[in-house]
Amino acid sequence: MDTSATQVLDYVMGLIVMATTFALCYIFYPAYVASGRGIGSNDVTLSGKKSDGEAPILSLVIPAYNEEKRLPIMLNDTFKYLNKNRGNLTDLFYEAVGVHPNRKHSKIQYEFIIVDDGSADDTAGVAKKYGERVKSGDIFKIISMNRNCGKGGAVRTGMLKSTGQLCLMIDSDGATDISDGLIKLLKEMKVLTNETRHNQENASMVGGGTSLPRCAVFGSRSHLEKESCASRSQIRTFLMHSFHFFVKTLCSHQIKDTQCGFKLFTRSAVVLLFTNLHLRRWAFDTELVVIAEKLNIPLSEVGVIWHEVDGSKLDVNKFALALVSLGMLRDMVCVRACYSLGIWKLNR
Repeated sequence: MDTSATQVLDYVMGLIVMATTFALCYIFYPAYVASGRGIGSNDVTLSGKKSDGEAPILSLVIPAYNEEKRLPIMLNDTFKYLNKNRGNLTDLFYEAVGVHPNRKHSKIQYEFIIVDDGSADDTAGVAKKYGERVKSGDIFKIISMNRNCGKGGAVRTGMLKSTGQLCLMIDSDGATDISDGLIKLLKEMKVLTNETRHNQENASMVGGGTSLPRCAVFGSRSHLEKESCASRSQIRTFLMHSFHFFVKTLCSHQIKDTQCGFKLFTRSAVVLLFTNLHLRRWAFDTELVVIAEKLNIPLSEVGVIWHEVDGSKLDVNKFALALVSLGMLRDMVCVRACYSLGIWKLNR
């Protein structure tokens, strides 16, 4: 082989090595971030305190990033509904955790946990003013992350600092109709926990002597997909279908809509899922599904009423949207690779 051909070959091999190195660094970057030091936070309880150990508590974990405008509207609607329907929700709560409704039991107490993910606006201030006005006896906490860590990191922090027997993840934009979604998730949780109790290998004991299995119910917008396709641009529709394809290929066939910000977990499921969670950004929901399936945590999915809300963090131009989508795909590949190669190990 002559000198020029050797130089070309060396050049091509060099490009291949550089491209491969870049690709690996890009794919495993979320793993590198997850291996670093945790992001600190400060929390303050503005109202309410935990009742006696047997009182039912429903925790609502609300991640918020630059939500000074949308958060108060969501909180107003949510508080109004929860307070008005406390009696009915108490009965549904007891049924979901396996305790027959009885008027002798305490009514449900709500624990609001606002996680300010390093917002640049007055999200924390708005939440503080709102929390100081809560007089219902419900708990209202604000957790302020020391810097922006991503939705996954914010939800993880809030969940692990919650105290409820059931914990609801709910987005701060109020896109999911809580008057529809919460009842559906509680009823589905009742079905799921009852089914799971037949297999005591999956159950753990929680407060009050009630055997509460590890279970999770995901709100879903999959039934709205046709309507969504009709109203969205072609690029958004293409990216949506592409994302669903890669979720099925890399993560799970079980859940059709992993990204709906309305999910209900039992206490024991919260502990197992979120102590094992690594991803900090948008695709963290997909890792939750992977972890749940690896740990045999039963999952269910139920359709909820959902609508677009102005001000979405993903309401960006086509190029930026494509980059976000590429980042979510990268995260899913990273999750698959890290668990397959044994880089990430699960605490059981």
